[in-house]
Amino acid sequence: MKQLLLVISLIFVSPLFAQPADIDFSKAYIVPEQSSVDKVTIGGIKPLWSDLFYSVDFTLAPDYTMSVLGVLNQSSIQEQLEQRLRNTTWKGSYAVNNDNLITTLKLVVVQDGYVGGEIIHTEPESEGGGYLHTRVTGDIITQYQIGDAFIDEDRIASEVLAGLSPTTETRQLVRIKRVRAIEFINDSDGSVWNTNREYRMTLEDNILTGVVGLPNRNYGSDDGTSGNGSITLILSNE
Repeated sequence: MKQLLLVISLIFVSPLFAQPADIDFSKAYIVPEQSSVDKVTIGGIKPLWSDLFYSVDFTLAPDYTMSVLGVLNQSSIQEQLEQRLRNTTWKGSYAVNNDNLITTLKLVVVQDGYVGGEIIHTEPESEGGGYLHTRVTGDIITQYQIGDAFIDEDRIASEVLAGLSPTTETRQLVRIKRVRAIEFINDSDGSVWNTNREYRMTLEDNILTGVVGLPNRNYGSDDGTSGNGSITLILSNE
């Protein structure tokens, strides 16, 4: 199979990109629904001199060079938030059953409301030596404060959502579940890791806080969890 090395020199034609571009691709991703044969749209591109993220349409020429067709500012609150969360590390603790576990969460995929990454729980040897490294996946959604409660955006009627004031208080809810263990060590006291725990955390001021528990087995029943532990994670500079 022929392997191609495509070197892209980015010189944009809009006023913002009217200079050779210093571009951060570390959080970029392909937008498949906007891409086609010989054309690709890449989202999450960030100029180093701007706090905003952009999607860029590229076209492939017969000589295998690429040129820019268009640039679009990804300006929605949700999109800007997801860009900032991608490839981030969060550190803190998870307290459950009288154990306090050192915890690290790495968010790798954050796109279109979906979240994927890995979480690690570590217990000191003196307290049992339990260890879990597992992949997690779930979603992130904006909640709006209506009355005294925060309601998920997709649980609000469209006409009600459209009528909310721009100053309505919001926060983000991250819900992720363990999907596959990469490595685990059970506690020396005989307790084992549950495969079905769900992490429900709210994001406020670069802090994730919430509960880790067992969700109900059936959809349509109470959305609460049982066997809850508490979790607090702070955005790391790693």
